Amino acid sequence: MTHPTWPRITQAIHEAETIAISGHVNPDGDCLGSILGLGLTLESLGKKVDMIHNERPRHLAYLPGFDRLQALNPNKSYDLFVMVDLGDRDRLKDSAVLLDRAQMTVNFDHHQVNEGVCDLVCQVKDASSTCELLGAYLIDQGFSIPAPAATALFAGITTDSNRFMYDTARARCLRLAADLIDRGADPGLVYLHEYQSVDPRLFAFKGAVVDRATFLRDGRVVLATVSQEDLAHYSITMGEAEGVVDVLRNLDGVEVACLVKEMGEKSSKFSFRSKRFFNVEEVARSFGGGGHIKAAGASLSLPKNQSLDQIKTYFEELDPTALLAPGEEG
Repeated sequence: MTHPTWPRITQAIHEAETIAISGHVNPDGDCLGSILGLGLTLESLGKKVDMIHNERPRHLAYLPGFDRLQALNPNKSYDLFVMVDLGDRDRLKDSAVLLDRAQMTVNFDHHQVNEGVCDLVCQVKDASSTCELLGAYLIDQGFSIPAPAATALFAGITTDSNRFMYDTARARCLRLAADLIDRGADPGLVYLHEYQSVDPRLFAFKGAVVDRATFLRDGRVVLATVSQEDLAHYSITMGEAEGVVDVLRNLDGVEVACLVKEMGEKSSKFSFRSKRFFNVEEVARSFGGGGHIKAAGASLSLPKNQSLDQIKTYFEELDPTALLAPGEEG
């Protein structure tokens, strides 16, 4: 993997003394892994780096450098601002002020749509994750990646590729993961915290969601909801609840899963997943969102139940052939 912006990004890094790195709201492993992986690497070069995020999900607290994440100081300026794992200004929320207060801005992103809000944009749509993209960049440009940074990048690749099960986990991705292990990444730490330390309350929650899920189109589509009442009942966060959409997608016979998340009285979010062939990014775009072919999302200014009705209608009215695999007859 290469990109024409890499030499200019490297020059910008070497010329900068103060650097800020931030990512999207509701951060996942790829977002925080990118911030920490790049931040810890640049810090090892002697750069003054602020790794910024106002949200610190407890289920990602195992990431090396997690305690280095700091809240935004809106009055502080930087030589360089690096925006990771998103391609638009809106999802930066408060950190968007950094786009205006930095002398140079850089963007690393692997999503399908990028608004080009930075001076230098490195967008690789077929990368499994922004952490894969950053790992490839750092190695190609001769940066020495410390072991903690390698672990953070490995975590982002692992979580965004669903343990290397998505189509985006090509040979290139697996080789990059091996390169990070050679540099000290600790896969066991990632696997332990991501897949072998399940909170019993979260396990019970996932069972309840599956039990009340709605199946459409001969079981090829499954819809479910998460309410604020659910979060309180099981003492979990929305970030922790998010993973139930993968459980729904993994059910036998399901091709598409949609989780409707209640964010407020009049606000909801969709999380979409597909298993083999269905393009959920197109569905997300129809609701003003976006993402990837097999993982996407959207936000609606509607109560949870109205949002559920809208997505249910969408799939009920969808051309039946859209849910057939290539070569499959209805």
